[in-house]
Amino acid sequence: MRFVPTLVHGIADYLVGAGMILLAFATGATGAGFVAYLLLGLLAIAYALATDYELGWKPLLSMPAHLAVDAGFAAVMLILPLVFTLPPLLEGVSLAIALTAALLVATTKLR
Repeated sequence: MRFVPTLVHGIADYLVGAGMILLAFATGATGAGFVAYLLLGLLAIAYALATDYELGWKPLLSMPAHLAVDAGFAAVMLILPLVFTLPPLLEGVSLAIALTAALLVATTKLR
């Protein structure tokens, strides 16, 4: 059942992207883990800007395409702590983001 409005989904996209960037700096992450969090945060913001929804800037991605990217993003966030050394806080945050993204993929309205 799809009940999450695309506006709410868009807000979540920008909060997650900005939060990942801030957490990369605030948690003392280093090396590849820091770079991964920083780049994935920027990527989340970039594809939010390119989505055809209320908070998009340049509508290049349809909502179904955005949700497909979100599904990949969820998978990456799930395996991120297994691939990179992250501070303990970021390990938990990565799991929370993965689960939230997967939930939003399944419940966000298509428009």
